[in-house]
Amino acid sequence: MMLTRSLGARARPSSGPLGPRAGSRPRSLAVAARVAQARREAAGQDGPAPADGAVQAAASVPDDYFLEPLLRSFLLGVGAGALVETGHVLLKFMGVAVASGPALLDALPNALPEFAPLFVWDHVAALGAWVLLYAVEAIAILAVLNQYPDDSQKADRTIRRMATPTKRMLPLKLSTAKRALYALTSLASRRPAAAAAAALVAPAPPALPPTAAAPAAFRDGSTATLERVIEEIEQDAAAAPRLPRGPQLPQVPEPPKAKGGPGLTERRRAAGLLPGQLDPSSTLPSGVGHRERELIDRKSYLRNFWYAAALSSALTDDAPLGVDILGGRVVLFRDQDGKAQCLDDWCPHRGAPLSGGQVKAHASGHTCVVCPYHGWAFDEEGRLRDVPSAEPDRWPKRPLVSSYPVTEAGGFVWLFFGSPDLPESERPPLPCSFVPELDAPGWHAVYGEIEFECGHWGVFENAIDMAHIHYLHSDSFGNQSAPRIHGMTASRPDCWHVESQFRIHNKPMNSMWAWTNTGDSVPVAARAMLPSTSAVTIELAHGVSMITFVNTVPITATRAVNRFCLIRNFLGWDGFDDYARSQMVKILTEDKAMVERLRPEALEREYSLSPDGPQVAFRKLRAEWMKLPGYASRHGLARAPSAGADAAVPRSGDM
Repeated sequence: MMLTRSLGARARPSSGPLGPRAGSRPRSLAVAARVAQARREAAGQDGPAPADGAVQAAASVPDDYFLEPLLRSFLLGVGAGALVETGHVLLKFMGVAVASGPALLDALPNALPEFAPLFVWDHVAALGAWVLLYAVEAIAILAVLNQYPDDSQKADRTIRRMATPTKRMLPLKLSTAKRALYALTSLASRRPAAAAAAALVAPAPPALPPTAAAPAAFRDGSTATLERVIEEIEQDAAAAPRLPRGPQLPQVPEPPKAKGGPGLTERRRAAGLLPGQLDPSSTLPSGVGHRERELIDRKSYLRNFWYAAALSSALTDDAPLGVDILGGRVVLFRDQDGKAQCLDDWCPHRGAPLSGGQVKAHASGHTCVVCPYHGWAFDEEGRLRDVPSAEPDRWPKRPLVSSYPVTEAGGFVWLFFGSPDLPESERPPLPCSFVPELDAPGWHAVYGEIEFECGHWGVFENAIDMAHIHYLHSDSFGNQSAPRIHGMTASRPDCWHVESQFRIHNKPMNSMWAWTNTGDSVPVAARAMLPSTSAVTIELAHGVSMITFVNTVPITATRAVNRFCLIRNFLGWDGFDDYARSQMVKILTEDKAMVERLRPEALEREYSLSPDGPQVAFRKLRAEWMKLPGYASRHGLARAPSAGADAAVPRSGDM
């Protein structure tokens, strides 16, 4: 096997009597095949060639990966032993010289026995270094072989390029040493393993032309016929057309088309899937356990729902707004009627951010966002309306930039993440529709947002987790002296949200809280709306109420943002807004410090009790939607399919 490896390094890509080189068996097997055929011809054995299965079996025979590390570590061990011995001898000699002074020659013979124990231990150290260095490299090689059990070429490349400690300490090629060692072992054992293995797998080459000389007879260990075979192969390679070098990608056959239906490629293209992209509607592999599936679903995005892409106050009339959301990036802008519009942020010309450009009215009556790089202008549908450097109308008329449905309500700009083919009548309600107080007279709202450096799931669940407030917010309204939650109930009024009712013992924050004290406990109502919105209503004495309305929006798999609104029916003048906003930010900052440290993936399972009623009910609701075809996306906005949903949207009472 060492012989085939060293000879394979000399081969060049070719096509000839042995078959095409590109994508076929390695050149080392070709050499061994010729040698085996020559041996059969010399022995008068002209049997049929083995089947292709035998070729595959021989191709999978392990290479000489472990021989070179063995030789290299041996040389390093010998060198280490020699250096240590030399150092000990010099140190001992210097010690004797210092102790004896001018009488060194007389004292040296008597001191020689003291050197013997050092020689023994130095050899032990050298042997230990040899074994240790070899073990380290052998373990690394075995790890690569286990990583690529079905790709011998990739395993070979990885092992050859691997920078192991022995290669760094002894960066020399050991081809000569390996050949010499192979020749010695082959002559001693009289068993040419490499040629014998190749003889089992080599295909029968075409018959030699009548003018060709018959192969000379040879014995095991002879090199004359071997050199002749190599020369023939090199001549074949020189005469054959050259094929380009480079990695050969495996050709995966496409499944046969069903009668009367499109093939896999057509179905994926129709669904808007990119090459290599996992179909978000596909089920997870059957080998994935319940806990793994649960964690994957939490990181996934729920499609065909509304997400709060921005605060309405952040979107002005004269400038675009770039927003990172759902694994992608979009640009928001207002048209000439003040209506919010949304496109992908990247200009299709060179990928410049459209959000860095301007918003301008076009002669066609459309409002366009203008790319800051070359001035390309796109309308609300993503159609190209102007290219300053090109002749008028000499550009594509179809939309070049993806557009997304957006609407504005409750002080937020809502983006619909889902299939554009889903009729508006079948889209779910806006999360703000569950909180009529946002637009009701007598209520005052203050807005803000805060980012989290973690996935969106833990951020959202924290908003409907009532048991944590007595500990994370103990210096404000939390009450560790009475943390019990009373009368927890959870229900599902429809297929869009869940509700919980309970009572808590809060702690008065100031004199106003003392004035609104309800006595023993405070009634609280918590609502959780799909995809990831919460509304918690606190009712105090004298008719005082407040609502925390929080939209948790995924940015990426490891980032999220809470776009919130604090709604109150007291002190409705603007001068109180800054204080109310600062208190809300203070509470969310305390949440942020803990939520970013949560590690649910470290748990084999999570245990929930009655105080966790809102989370448990919402998990069940979301899990039912995630199982519907077309509603779970592990890729987000950047690569979301454009095909329609595979199932109708469930209605209230269906789930």
